[in-house]
Amino acid sequence: MCSETRKTGYSLCLALALLSCSHAPKEPSFPQTVPPDWTRSSVHSINAPQFPRLLRESGIERGWEAEYHSNDGAVAVVNVFAVQSNTQGLDLVQKWRPERNNAQFYTDHFVLNVAWQGAKHDELASLVRSLPKLVEGPQ
Repeated sequence: MCSETRKTGYSLCLALALLSCSHAPKEPSFPQTVPPDWTRSSVHSINAPQFPRLLRESGIERGWEAEYHSNDGAVAVVNVFAVQSNTQGLDLVQKWRPERNNAQFYTDHFVLNVAWQGAKHDELASLVRSLPKLVEGPQ
């Protein structure tokens, strides 16, 4: 009887320790501006039923969308989805089906999908290079 109580106590301590290490996914940081001339116009949450099928089937539960405009009229829609690990992010990016004017990236906490219209190569390259680090926010 005493050993059963001890096992239960150890199990309870282990469960509490694991729970204290877990936390809700952080929210991405969407900067108001991204050089050279991208300006954020909106940010909102995305409901899970609107996620791409691959993400829904992978258990992704949180997503956000930001829209950026450049001075010359280009538009970039940035969808960011919270992942459980960068390993999951890599797996999702590798499975994502390529689409025209669309690119995917992953960070330690997020998968990003960037879709654009009318963007010049240099301005788009600047945005795409900057976003993965920027959405992670200050470390």
